[in-house]
Amino acid sequence: GAYEALGRLYRGIIVNSMKQYVMLGDPAVQTKNIQGDDDDRWVFTEDNPRRELTTAAQLAAAARVLYSFNENLCRKALKAAQELFEVTEVRESKNAYDFAGSSAKDALLAKIHAATELFITTREQKYSDFLLSETETIVNNMEKVAWFVCRAEKYIGDEYFTRAIHAALPELKRELDILKAETPYGIPYRPHVWGAGWMIQRQGYEYFFLHKAYPHIFTPEMVFDALNFVLGCHPGSNNMSFASGIGTKSALVAYGWNRADWSFCPGGVISGTALIRPDFPELLEFPYLWQQTEYVLGGGSSHYMFLVLAAQWILGEG
Repeated sequence: GAYEALGRLYRGIIVNSMKQYVMLGDPAVQTKNIQGDDDDRWVFTEDNPRRELTTAAQLAAAARVLYSFNENLCRKALKAAQELFEVTEVRESKNAYDFAGSSAKDALLAKIHAATELFITTREQKYSDFLLSETETIVNNMEKVAWFVCRAEKYIGDEYFTRAIHAALPELKRELDILKAETPYGIPYRPHVWGAGWMIQRQGYEYFFLHKAYPHIFTPEMVFDALNFVLGCHPGSNNMSFASGIGTKSALVAYGWNRADWSFCPGGVISGTALIRPDFPELLEFPYLWQQTEYVLGGGSSHYMFLVLAAQWILGEG
C-alpha cells in the first residue's frame, strides 16, 4: 500500500508530538480519528537502497505464498518487487555509506537477496544471470548470503556456480562451529543494548535453510539450540521462557501494545536477557525495560514460530 501510494517505500509512521509519544496505556486514544487535525501521524521516508532491496526480496517471497489464495495481492507484491529491483541503484558514495547508514556493499548483498527470491518465484533468466555475475561476491560473503542463495543454487543449474558455492561451504561450516563453541548454549551470545534473543532466533532461522539444503554438511543442532535458548536455556538467574505463555515459566510482563498495564500478549516474544555493566546477565520482570522485555512482530514472534515448525520438520513431525 505504501509503495502504491508513494511510489517508494517508507521507514515508518509515528505520532507527531511528544505528548502522544509518551502516552501510556491503549494507543488508540492517541488520536481523535479525525482526518486532517493536529494529531495526524507522520510518515517518514529515507534513501536506503539496502532496505528497499531487502523489501523487494520479501515481497517476491511473499508472492509465492500468496498465489494460492490471494492472486491479486500476489501480483501486486511481485510487481513491486520487480520494479524495486530495477530502479534501486547500488551505488558508492564518498564515504562508501549513504546517509541512512547502509554501505554500498550492504545494498549489493540485498540486491543478491532480491534476485534470489525473484528467480525462485519467476524462474526468469535475468535474475539467475545477475546471480551468476556476482559469483565472486557471493563466495566472499557466504556468512551473509549462503542461507538464501542455497535455495536457488540447485535451480540455476550452472556447473561453475555450483562448484564455487560448494567449495565455500566447508569454510562457512568451520566459521559457524567456532561461533557455536563460544558459549555452552551452542549459539553465540553477543548482546549490545538489547537482549540477544531476537538475533539468536534469526541465526537459527537462517541456519535451517543451510541444513535443509546441505544436511551432509550442516547438522541440525543449531536450530534446536536457538529454540532452547528462547525457551529458557540462557544465562542469568531468571531462566524464564522469552515467549509469553510458552513453558512452565515465561515472560508475563512485557512492553507491548499496552505499555503500562503490566500485561502480556500470549505468544509475544521478548528480546530477553541483556548484559548490564560490568557484564552481568540480567532479565528483570519490569515492562519499562524495553531492551529486555519488548515485544515485536517482525523477527521476534515470527522467527520463534518458524523455529518451532523447523524443529518439528527436522524431527519428522511437520
